[in-house]
Amino acid sequence: MGVRAVKRIALLGGAFAYMVLLIEAIRAAVAWWHGELAQPGWGDMALIALLPLLVWIWWRYISPFGRADCAKCLPPSEPDPRP
Repeated sequence: MGVRAVKRIALLGGAFAYMVLLIEAIRAAVAWWHGELAQPGWGDMALIALLPLLVWIWWRYISPFGRADCAKCLPPSEPDPRP
């Protein structure tokens, strides 16, 4: 197994772990918001505290709205004023 394959597997594992954390943090925040967590545990509080950081990472690096190099996300260029 080459170095590229190991890097690809590590990237996929990290992305999977990130998405699990994000989904669990959203789940904990929604349960807390709806009053379903009468006594939140340390894990729930940690997930709720990490939610802003996880959302920022998603917005900045994964979402198409946060990427400045995304050509599809840029507004259309102005038409040429000459006929």
